[in-house]
Amino acid sequence: MSDTALQANNDIYTGASTYNTFNYLVGNIIQDVATAIPVKVVGVSSGSGSVGYVDVLPLVTFVSGANKTVQPVNLYHLPYCRIQGGNAGIIVDPVIGDKGLAIFAQADCSTVNADTTEPQQPGSKRTHSQSDGFYLGGFLNQNPSCFIELKQDNTITITASSGITINGDVNVNGDVKANGISLTGHTHGGVETGGGSTSGPQ
Repeated sequence: MSDTALQANNDIYTGASTYNTFNYLVGNIIQDVATAIPVKVVGVSSGSGSVGYVDVLPLVTFVSGANKTVQPVNLYHLPYCRIQGGNAGIIVDPVIGDKGLAIFAQADCSTVNADTTEPQQPGSKRTHSQSDGFYLGGFLNQNPSCFIELKQDNTITITASSGITINGDVNVNGDVKANGISLTGHTHGGVETGGGSTSGPQ
């Protein structure tokens, strides 16, 4: 039998009054309610279709009744968020090392999946549990090197040093410029007749 005793987080004032006693009890119950916590991604996996999951490590430790740090454990198989509406979406999947926020459902939502279209009965009677988490990414990370920036001056900047691929037709209502040369307003000099060549755009 271990001689290590568990120490509660009460103090000499806990039983000094009825208020203090109830405050202690309620405070301990609230601590068992999972709401949200910053996390680091430690694993990424893809599921069916566009559904993906992450394993995360909480970035805030627990504190024991003896005021000792208790290291958190990984939370597994949390669905991660994509910006999506119908069949349109922006795909930026998380990678290991990303930091974000894990949020936790009010009730057991293990019965809800990508094919769910109607309300489901909770999978168990658990509530506010870290077992029912979702991952929201993009908090407290470094500056990206590949990004789309929407600015307040009504312009958009796309930065992708390795190139941009567009699958589909492109319709442009306006001018297109490459290295300062206008597509609709540039001119060609040195044009020769009789099948000759032209100079580059000016």
